[in-house]
Amino acid sequence: MSKRDFDAERRTFLRMSAAAGAAAVAGLAGAGSAHAGQQRGGLAGLPDGVGTTPFKRPMGSLNYLDRKQYLHNMEILAQIDGPSVAGGEPLMAMWAKGAQRLLPAGGAGWLDVSDARRPVVVPAKGGISGCVAYNTRLKKWLMVRSAGQPNSSPKPGEYPRGQFDEDFRKQIMSYKGLRGIRVYDITDPTAPGLLNEFSTGETGTGTHMNFYDGGRYAYLEAGWTDQLRFENSGRASSNGLMIVDLSDPEKVSEVSRWHFPGQLRGEEEEYKKYWWAGSQAAWSGAHGGPTVPIRVEDGGRVGYGGFGHYGMVIFDLTDIKNPKPYSVARWDYESIDGIPYHTCYPVIAPAGHRLRNIVIGIPEAHLPDCREPYKPQHLIDVSDLRHPRFIGQFPRPTPPPDAPYADFCLATGRFSTHNIQCWVAPGTARPEIAVTTWFNAGIRVHDISDPTRPRELAYFVPPHRGTPEDYDSWFRGDAERVFVEWDRNLIWFGTRTGTYCLTSPTLGKPVQEPRAIKNWTVPHCNAGWDNSRG
Repeated sequence: MSKRDFDAERRTFLRMSAAAGAAAVAGLAGAGSAHAGQQRGGLAGLPDGVGTTPFKRPMGSLNYLDRKQYLHNMEILAQIDGPSVAGGEPLMAMWAKGAQRLLPAGGAGWLDVSDARRPVVVPAKGGISGCVAYNTRLKKWLMVRSAGQPNSSPKPGEYPRGQFDEDFRKQIMSYKGLRGIRVYDITDPTAPGLLNEFSTGETGTGTHMNFYDGGRYAYLEAGWTDQLRFENSGRASSNGLMIVDLSDPEKVSEVSRWHFPGQLRGEEEEYKKYWWAGSQAAWSGAHGGPTVPIRVEDGGRVGYGGFGHYGMVIFDLTDIKNPKPYSVARWDYESIDGIPYHTCYPVIAPAGHRLRNIVIGIPEAHLPDCREPYKPQHLIDVSDLRHPRFIGQFPRPTPPPDAPYADFCLATGRFSTHNIQCWVAPGTARPEIAVTTWFNAGIRVHDISDPTRPRELAYFVPPHRGTPEDYDSWFRGDAERVFVEWDRNLIWFGTRTGTYCLTSPTLGKPVQEPRAIKNWTVPHCNAGWDNSRG
């Protein structure tokens, strides 16, 4: 900065300081004065807008993309460029028949992982994404796929404030496609048959990440109107919970819906009670349909759903037509921006096990380069449904010793957790093992035997792909999705540019040859799937 520029900035700062001082004096002299009336609520102080994200980029951030990979206590068994497998979002993804195992790979169709040494793409008309579950009563594999308006994620140089850029918001809101879900029969996985298109509302966002485990009900993260307000720049409006009946997947019907008091425009007094209201930097809506460990039709009454800054909701589903909270878990030290509760994962453990009543709360960063506060991954004790307790946090990942950055905030791209292993998977889950993707910090394996002190066991940070000039190619980092095959000790890791098959001694000896599934992690899910062998 030149001396002339420095002097100009100094004069501007002094003028602003003098004006602020005068306003403060006027405010002290009388709250009804003209000066005080210019401030929110009639009080003198900082101007509106101060404190919102994005923060400045850290001084030590890399100005290039690190092309090296880092591996600790893990082994790469296979790699395929292009198709990226699903896993963790949603929490059920695998299709199986005999010894054949398929994982969704988006527009590419499926990735056949039956022989882990040679994963191959299996094309499917229209691509494959969404919840994949076997409906025992219908003896069919079904896929519930999200549909909705595009996100309004900020993009430097074009719309850096996302939905708060009015032109961008108008583009998003003018979306003409389906807002809701599409239900497919995928018993023949290469030829998905559309059974139903269900609209959750003509003006809302549609749906994003839903929960359907093959039973009667699907739990949708749904926006049914644009009047569900949203503080974050990433969407034009927010989502709540909508429950639909899939007894007849050709005639999907709404059962109930729920949103937080204050979430709907017009509920101003309730909304103002939240400390982040008006911040333009809070995820003020649902992310993901609640995980329901026992189906309601089988006597279940509890679901665990992430609602961003509102908290993790423990739903009482006793009356499916009137869902309501048992309680809401909110961390005492929450900060703005990001998604504090992206996924809520009830640990799968047998009765009497120490981890039986533990839910893992997985957050997600929204902005790259730590231009918002870091959010920890929580372990929450839900033994008492009305009084959940935060009892532990996953350790913050640290870079490998030979990495060219001192902290993952400096590594370019988002830094936070994103997705955890699928809830419905082949084999018997190991309660003490948690496998999570961390965007630019790769994929990481933790031991949560002591939920108050999780320990990191292994990690893999892939090369940071993309082009520095193309923001969309690198801002997320590379670690996106994960699927664990517990019966073969394999980890399928989906990145933005392809898929890895990994293993670790912490899981046991890997089995790469094809093998029929003997059981699933959740016994009532995919029950009778082997009837699909034909």
